[in-house]
Amino acid sequence: MTEKINLKGGVLIIGSLLWQDHLKNEKEDNLRKLWREKHLSLDNKIMVKVPIRYGRLSNSDIYTMTFSNSCRTTKQGTGFFVPFKQTLLTTFTDLMSEVKETSIAEGMNGKLLSKEKGTEKIWCCMGLLTNPQTVSKETKKSLITQWSEKISEQGTLDISQFKIGREKPCIDKKGNLSLNWLSPVDKKDTEKLNSYDLIIATATKPTKYPSIEELSEKVKADTTRYYFIQNYKFGITTFQDIKVLNKV
Repeated sequence: MTEKINLKGGVLIIGSLLWQDHLKNEKEDNLRKLWREKHLSLDNKIMVKVPIRYGRLSNSDIYTMTFSNSCRTTKQGTGFFVPFKQTLLTTFTDLMSEVKETSIAEGMNGKLLSKEKGTEKIWCCMGLLTNPQTVSKETKKSLITQWSEKISEQGTLDISQFKIGREKPCIDKKGNLSLNWLSPVDKKDTEKLNSYDLIIATATKPTKYPSIEELSEKVKADTTRYYFIQNYKFGITTFQDIKVLNKV
C-alpha cells in the first residue's frame, strides 16, 4: 500500500519559470505557459523573501539566478511561492508527479538532477523544503529518504559545488534546500503561507558572483531574453538590482 502524506505544496520560483512561455531554444512550444496553466494556482502566488542573487553564467552569456546563503540576512531578494493546483498531495507519487512536470518546464527532462552537456557534472538539482510547523519529524524523514533515493538513482550530488567561497551550500546531500521556511513580503500573507507543508525549487550551481559593473554589462548585452529586466518587471529581485539598473 502506498503511504499517505496528505500535504499541501507548491513551487518557489526565482526566475524565468514565472514569465517565459517557452523553453529557451524552442520559442514556439509554449511548454512553460502550459505547465503554469495546468499545474499552478497563479492567482494565489505569494511574494516571499528569499536569499538569491545573480550567480550562474549561462551558455548564452547572461547571469541567471542562484540561491545564495551569503544573502540570508540583510541581502535577501524576492521571489514567488506558487501553490500547486492539486490542492492536496495524498502520496509521495503525487509529489513526484508535480516534480517531474516542474523539471520538464525547467528543461531538466523530468529528472531531479541535470548534467552539463557532454559531462557527468551536475549543474542543477530539484530541492525540497518542508514547513517545520506543519510537517512532523517522522513525515519529513520519510519524504527526504524517498527523495534522496531518487537523487541517488540519477547521480552523485557534490554539494560543495553549490556555493561560492565559505558560504553554506544551498542544498544538502539528500536534496533538502538549505533555507529557512519562507517569510512573505506582506505580513498579511503569513497565515496563508504557513498553511502549506512543502515547497520544491531548482537549485543551480553558481559559477561566479559578478560585480555591479560586470552584471550591468551582461544585462546591456542581453537583447534576446532580457532575463534581468523581465525578472525585475515581474517582481523577482536581488539586493543588487537598483545599482545595476542605474548603470544600464
